[in-house]
Amino acid sequence: MIPAVLKRLDQPEIWLALQGFLVAFAWEMFQMPFYDMGQLSSWETTRSCAIASFGDAGIMVFSYTLGSLIGSDRHWINQQERASLAVYLLCGLVVTVAFEALALRSNWGWAYSQLMPTIAGIGLVPVAMWIIVPMAALGFAKRLSTTT
Repeated sequence: MIPAVLKRLDQPEIWLALQGFLVAFAWEMFQMPFYDMGQLSSWETTRSCAIASFGDAGIMVFSYTLGSLIGSDRHWINQQERASLAVYLLCGLVVTVAFEALALRSNWGWAYSQLMPTIAGIGLVPVAMWIIVPMAALGFAKRLSTTT
C-alpha cells in the first residue's frame, strides 16, 4: 500500500513544488539585505519569506505546467526540452516582474533597500532569483523523480 501511495506522489510537479519551496526559502532569506522590511521582527520576516517561497513554488509549478503544454509532455523535466524550458523560465520572469511592480506600489510591509540594484524600478535580485532558483529546483526535482 505505501509504495503505491509513494508512486502516486512521484510526479514532477510535486518534486518541483517541494524543491522549489526549499530552494526559494533559502534565497528569500539570503536576499533580505536587499529589502527594507520596516518594523518587522525576525519571526515576521521569516514568516514573510516562507509565504513568498510558497508563492515562488506555485509560480514554478504553474510555469512548468505551461511548459508541459507547449512540449506536450508533462515529464519534460527528464529530457530538458528547450521549448518547455524556455516557457518555464519566461513565464516565471514575466510573473516575477509583474509581481514586483505590483508589490512596490502596494503597502505589503517591504520595499527595496539602498543595496538593491534596479532597472526601470524593478529589482535585479528577484529577477536573478527567477533564473537561478527555478533552474536549481528543476535540477533537484529531476534527480528525485523516477517517472518518465
